Amino acid sequence: MAPPLPCGCAAVTDPTTVDHGMSDSKCELHDVVLADDDPDDQFMIRRALDRCCPGLALHGVRDGLELMDYLQHRRHVELPRLVLLDLNMPRMDGREALRALRADPLFSALSVVVLTTSVEKGDRLCAVELGASAFVSKPDGFVELCDTLQRTLKVWMRPTGVAP
Repeated sequence: MAPPLPCGCAAVTDPTTVDHGMSDSKCELHDVVLADDDPDDQFMIRRALDRCCPGLALHGVRDGLELMDYLQHRRHVELPRLVLLDLNMPRMDGREALRALRADPLFSALSVVVLTTSVEKGDRLCAVELGASAFVSKPDGFVELCDTLQRTLKVWMRPTGVAP
């Protein structure tokens, strides 16, 4: 067995099992969906996750509608182990997406961490009231982002094979 990753999870030993899109292939050990409309934020988060937890399968979507579409396609396969959700996105924002996730019995138990630039107390309260697993403000620096994501994965990533 491969040694654990810095995030505390087992490493992906067979890269053919990693999900690279909306196919029916499954990520055996890691499956995170990042919903964020900002390409720069997506790039930095992807880079930080590559650094703190190499081998993590990450699928990016640009808004809540794409997130819901992705999850609907995955409902008969394996759902992601964690959703990282920005609040401020076009078409369907993070609040609406969170409301839709918690209203659907299949998705209601997914770990959903709001990862946003907002530091507003009202946004935090709203996210918690809507059922977010956690509310995390995106830090400014890359090292801080790596540390924040590593802690977030350790606490909120659902174990492999455990139904949401």
